[in-house]
Amino acid sequence: MHPVGFWTRLMAHNIDLIVMLPVYYLMSFFIHSNQVLIWLCLVVTYLYEVIAIASPWGGTLGKRMMKIKVTNDDLTTLSPWKSGLRALVKAFSVLTLFIGYLTIILHPQKKSLHDLAMKTSVIFSPPA
Repeated sequence: MHPVGFWTRLMAHNIDLIVMLPVYYLMSFFIHSNQVLIWLCLVVTYLYEVIAIASPWGGTLGKRMMKIKVTNDDLTTLSPWKSGLRALVKAFSVLTLFIGYLTIILHPQKKSLHDLAMKTSVIFSPPA
């Protein structure tokens, strides 16, 4: 198991943002209330992450492109329930001005606060 550092994880996130921007843009044609649109974008992003991480891929398209995946600490795939809970805990890392991500830099196994809380790891995917 080779843990993934901050910059690789950030790049995967940026790729996911590029993937999701056209979806958000298309939704803006049908949703005319900015408040509703923001909440809908948050829900769509949440579902995208939960479903992708619970899939056999173990991650979103960005993670797949960066050749990384999210696993339980015992290297098994996350259940949809645990993936959903991890995404909610991850939101607290964002709401605390990204302090939860600082632990990636400081932790010897490069774990974020939500990884520590949920007993998950972000690792480089072994070649298929």
